Amino acid sequence: MYKVFLVEDEIVVREGIRNNIPWGKTAYTLAGEAADGEMALSIIKDVKPDILITDIRMPFMDGLTLSRIVKKTLPWIKIIILSGHDEFEYAREAISVGVEEYLLKPVSSQDMLETLDRIAARIDEEKEKLLSIEHLRQQAQSHSDILRDRWLCDFADGKVSAAEAIEKARELGLDLIARSYITAAISILPGQAAGTYAEAVSIRPLACGSPPDSRSQLLRAKLIIQSITEKYPNLILFQRDEKKHFMLIKTENTAELRSRVSPEKPGFSASPAGLPESAEDSVYSIAQAIKYDVERNTDCKIAVGIGSAAERLGELGKSFSRAEQIANRLASLGLPQIVDGETESAAAEDGAFDQAGLLNIDGDMLAAKFRYASVKDIDGIVQEFAGLLQDSPGENQILEYFILGEIIVAASRIIEELGGEIKKIIPFSLNQRELQKLVASRELFYEKIKALYTAVIEFRDSRSGGRYQSVILKAKEYIGKNFTDQDISLHTVASHVGISPNHFSTVFSQETGENFIEYLTRVRIEKAKQLLENTAIKSADIAYEAGFNDPHYFSFIFKKNTGLSPREYRNAKQAEKN
Repeated sequence: MYKVFLVEDEIVVREGIRNNIPWGKTAYTLAGEAADGEMALSIIKDVKPDILITDIRMPFMDGLTLSRIVKKTLPWIKIIILSGHDEFEYAREAISVGVEEYLLKPVSSQDMLETLDRIAARIDEEKEKLLSIEHLRQQAQSHSDILRDRWLCDFADGKVSAAEAIEKARELGLDLIARSYITAAISILPGQAAGTYAEAVSIRPLACGSPPDSRSQLLRAKLIIQSITEKYPNLILFQRDEKKHFMLIKTENTAELRSRVSPEKPGFSASPAGLPESAEDSVYSIAQAIKYDVERNTDCKIAVGIGSAAERLGELGKSFSRAEQIANRLASLGLPQIVDGETESAAAEDGAFDQAGLLNIDGDMLAAKFRYASVKDIDGIVQEFAGLLQDSPGENQILEYFILGEIIVAASRIIEELGGEIKKIIPFSLNQRELQKLVASRELFYEKIKALYTAVIEFRDSRSGGRYQSVILKAKEYIGKNFTDQDISLHTVASHVGISPNHFSTVFSQETGENFIEYLTRVRIEKAKQLLENTAIKSADIAYEAGFNDPHYFSFIFKKNTGLSPREYRNAKQAEKN
């Protein structure tokens, strides 16, 4: 399925596209909509659609400005521009931005579907191109690229002085001069090979291991990373090896850049949303784009460590070292996440992380997983155990006992460190008879392992504050009080909790297992359900009560999430009561 996002300020046009296309019978799903570019921007960054349909003239932020920002931050998105003005200048500007299609209003549903089909074919063609081994070979590093990367790695390791770095960089065609810098390390986790239980406890590697074409998968991931980062003129990308890439992002003074913004410049918005992002927001935005595009187009996962900001070239060695340390740690645990140094340090002080434990293997690696994993990682951890057991027929009960014992020991260590009692936290009895029943049934074994991880991680978060628990709780509390406000957005919530929008988007999805828009929609749908069940209020009025600004869109989203229209849901609940 291809996700489509619609931005149109004319409600008649928006409803026409939404209601006249049989989305459920096509290869497309309408993932969301907005009435203007500024409102759409934060939603688009969260939803990450494949295709964006946007009007060219809208209040607050026009379609060309929105397209320009989207192409910079989420470059894989294909854009369709809608316009009521048959003017060459608009078309020329749209082409320069990188828009795929330019349609004149009114647009019939047939024309729109044909356009979507053309774009879907291009998306598939691009994926096929990435699959081509010949293409991958043609993109292999040249000798000069290898020398460049080798020197940049020495620079990142602090082996080159600032003066030498500036001179050598000029020879390589690089400009290292900037107001400030921020660094990131990207670890590519190839398929199921990274972070497996077998590696953690040193039994033996899983038979599944890396997929047969793991080399081509890594090369595809590399090409995607290159295609995204090359769109940022102030970013230098280099690699230590095929699984480790580094980013150096040069930043300027935001206040100075603000003074350069010209409202008269065609297609440039004077709105704050159109201003250059902060260093933190830039690195999170780029990391999110890389992670999303690599993981949807390859079997690989992405872990990113973000270093501290630096004002001098001499400080970059320390920043790169911190970024690489975080990325290595995430990769060793098989956790495809984006983590910055400041947050990780704060978590370690709170007791959520034990960095020393990560230097060990065997049982200590299991303890590290308890320290680092979030609830949404549990299914993946259980799958690792399943892979190990499936690969060892005839030894299953012995291995089950071994795995269970190692997990209980690791869980006990974490619980004791946090001042808890193992018997009160573990969700099953530890007596021999109960444990025998547990390992006798594969289904029960997986169920209890999952319950054990859930219980320990939830206990850890309740005691240690979790990595971001205070931020998530504060955000959910704010959403709970303000979800009826139609202007609530990722930006307003991020501002309330005091971190940048891109950072908040990453944190929220990693910690809760759903993105901001999915959570907000779920809260609104639950409110609508309560009103439909317990009141006689018309569904159109319920839409506004639940925070939707369009009753028709409310009905569309309600049915998409529940499988029933608001009327059908109300009738079903009334029938249950009778």
